[in-house]
Amino acid sequence: GLGVLKQKFPNTPVLALTATATASVKEDVVQALGLVNCIVFRQSFNRPNLRYSVVPKTKKCLEDIDKFIRENHFDECGIIYCLSRMDCEKVAEKLQECGHKCAFYHGSMDPDQRAFVQRQWSKDEINIICATVAFGMGINKPDVRFVIHHSLPKSIEGYHQECGRAGRDGQSSSCVLYYSYSDYIRVKHMLSLGAIEQSPMPSGYSRSNAINSGRILETNTENLLRMVSYCENDVDCRRYIQLVHFGEKFDSSTCQKTCDNCVKVTSFVEKDVTEIAKQLVELVKLTGQKVSASHILEVYRGSLSQMVKKHRHETVRLHGAGKHLAKGEASRILHHLVVEDFLAEEVKKSDFYGSVSSVLKVNEAKVRNVLFGIQRIILRFPSSVKASKPGKSDITPAKGSLTSGKLNLPIDIPDQPQTEVDVNLAANLYTALRMLRTALCREAGEGVMAYHIFGNATLQQISKRLPRTKEELLDINGISKTKVSKYGDRLLETIEKTINEFYNTDKNSSGSKGSADSAKRRREANRDPDSNAEDDDDSLIKSTGRSKKRTVRRQIKKAEIYDSEEEDYYHGCLDEDLDCINIEDEALDKINGTDAAGRVLPRWTAS
Repeated sequence: GLGVLKQKFPNTPVLALTATATASVKEDVVQALGLVNCIVFRQSFNRPNLRYSVVPKTKKCLEDIDKFIRENHFDECGIIYCLSRMDCEKVAEKLQECGHKCAFYHGSMDPDQRAFVQRQWSKDEINIICATVAFGMGINKPDVRFVIHHSLPKSIEGYHQECGRAGRDGQSSSCVLYYSYSDYIRVKHMLSLGAIEQSPMPSGYSRSNAINSGRILETNTENLLRMVSYCENDVDCRRYIQLVHFGEKFDSSTCQKTCDNCVKVTSFVEKDVTEIAKQLVELVKLTGQKVSASHILEVYRGSLSQMVKKHRHETVRLHGAGKHLAKGEASRILHHLVVEDFLAEEVKKSDFYGSVSSVLKVNEAKVRNVLFGIQRIILRFPSSVKASKPGKSDITPAKGSLTSGKLNLPIDIPDQPQTEVDVNLAANLYTALRMLRTALCREAGEGVMAYHIFGNATLQQISKRLPRTKEELLDINGISKTKVSKYGDRLLETIEKTINEFYNTDKNSSGSKGSADSAKRRREANRDPDSNAEDDDDSLIKSTGRSKKRTVRRQIKKAEIYDSEEEDYYHGCLDEDLDCINIEDEALDKINGTDAAGRVLPRWTAS
């Protein structure tokens, strides 16, 4: 291994870097490299500007993803991680049909095609990448506003690292995981197939290789079960669970409602579920240890489905014993038994249909203490709401501040109160500036990405403050003299066009003379006598018009009165409970600095 480097070059300094390593992995690295008395620097794993949600995955998952992006991060940059090549292509195709600028990326693609897609994404020519974990190495785009996991990640380390590709500019970003227990079965099957393929038992195959392969599979399965436990936990702070895994202490009260559990759970209650666990274990035995977890739940809750009747399981003694429990509560207890190895789940592939299924087996050695009353099983449930099956009222996707920011940007117009028109103007200008940035990026050539020209935070500040001269542009964070010299004229031209287009449209559509006069006064108060409005670039004017219409439509939508409490909670809690703007400001206050690309620089401590 690499440890030979220290042996051959004992006086040469060695620097080892890793992004997401647990304490045990860190020790493995130190040992493998042969480092002695080394100094270890570590940064907190906490990312305060990221908001975490775990959402129940349904058959309408793709429609849910489209709705989430459209309502929270429309026309913003994001990554959707999928389990397989087929999933990537299917998700990308669906989102394209829904009107999103989207492409897929996976290891089976031609390398040139992969590079082309990544370049399109980096230059903001497309917004969304649907990718396997093959996408991510070396990605340093600062303005990724959301990371969505369409399928269950294989480990907490992988999940944390993939989520970490969002919000590297320090602004609020969303991390949403769509979870279904059936994905666990699917991933586990893929892991087992991977272990088999890696050990084909050729001639001379050593027994130690087989043992190592078995250990790898065991470790991967344990990591996967921890991920299942993370998703099933609807009580504890998501940050707390992640950071504890990495050996970092974290006070859940400082989460500031930036995860779904902290938003919806005000307090919890501990329940002794030992008797329910005993019944579930016994039911697995009564059904011959030949059926899946979902079938056990159906029998336990008293279902008379066709499959239950086919196996005559409506006649077993414990049929309907758990009908007083919600399915979500019963499934959480059953899945806890699997995670803690009281029950083992064997995954197999159907010989007839090629589908993957699982069978529950009882781990007699582990479950003995529970059956004899030596060990109790205690789980925590929310006390504010009944522990029940997850529904829409439980879903709290993080709402991106940039989307709401487009409708809530304060415009610094002297001596003028903030008005709804000013908000729409900011939205139009932000859209126009992004289009200008895309055009500049195309003109710049291969090596220049959109965030190299201007970051989103810079474009937002311009939209807020409406600079009208090059001197005022220099007051914007992220704009240097070099950028003013290079892009200043086109920036001011775009600002002037957008303002003129907006107020001309507003004047023509307004029936109030006072409103038109007010707009004229605002326009004259901010006009630069040396600046001239050009009439070319028709496409930019059309785009700002479309932006205005879209913004108005979305603003009207926000003012809707919803017909049900569930729908009102789903839409209403986001702005009030998550405090998007406050969270973003506090995150930015903690920043030490940013690099040339707009990425937040980390704060390091010696341990």
